[in-house]
Amino acid sequence: MDTVARFKEWINENVPMLSKLYENKYVGMLYDRFASLPSRQQRQWILGFCGGVSFLIMSYLAWSYVSYWSTTNRAKDAYSMANILVQYQKQKRDKSSSIRALARNNGLSSAGRLKQTLLDMGRSSAISPRMIAVEEKSDERSSDIQTKRATVTLTRVTLLQTTKYLKSVENGQFDLGITSLRITNDDKIRGYMKVELGIVAYLFQMDES
Repeated sequence: MDTVARFKEWINENVPMLSKLYENKYVGMLYDRFASLPSRQQRQWILGFCGGVSFLIMSYLAWSYVSYWSTTNRAKDAYSMANILVQYQKQKRDKSSSIRALARNNGLSSAGRLKQTLLDMGRSSAISPRMIAVEEKSDERSSDIQTKRATVTLTRVTLLQTTKYLKSVENGQFDLGITSLRITNDDKIRGYMKVELGIVAYLFQMDES
């Protein structure tokens, strides 16, 4: 049995669907031409065909790898750019939020305004004016930011009054921060406390003109 016959038999046994190709007259003509060649040339043609198919497969795999590598790099670059954009937007939002807070505190720029605000919070928290004392400290200026500080002392106040006052400071009209908090029990009246607070407010430095 020659090489072509063995090759055809192998196809019929292992890949029967390809046997239908022999029914095509052009394939039949090509086969007759191929079968008329000497066995040596037949082997050369078969080896050349297999080599060509292998070359095409390797070329396709190489192209696929290069395409995948290029796509992966583009995806990494896109992810990096998206991450940078997200970080930039976050910083921009944080900066905008800080600027809005500073602008909101501009109402405290005049002397004594922070003190009066803290006293008003005491009245809204049902604390008697005699039981609250506020000391507003000198302004601190650094670059474009002005810092105002105050010390609040509450005497003979209940836990409920203290809680209301702290909520007023944190959730009030202005953006105020509590830098220190000290609570001690009143030695004379049971159930009452003495509270000392450190308050800070940051705002844009106002030009004096």
